[in-house]
Amino acid sequence: MPDAFVKNNLSVVISFVVAVFTAGGIFAEFTALKDEIHLVHERLDEKIVIIDRIEARLLDVEKQLEYERGFLDAKKK
Repeated sequence: MPDAFVKNNLSVVISFVVAVFTAGGIFAEFTALKDEIHLVHERLDEKIVIIDRIEARLLDVEKQLEYERGFLDAKKK
């Protein structure tokens, strides 16, 4: 009986098997994309932290430069 069903509906069975494998492939792709997005997000967070540190250092250097410039101007007068 099951053999007769498979023989009579072979295209339906093949379509079902193809659909299952396609769904698995799509799920795997979405999982890979999710992992990649998490990785990119983590790397972006690290870069933002580094940029904040560089900005803070730059402000310190600019403050020091302005202090030295003012000190030298005052020394000249």
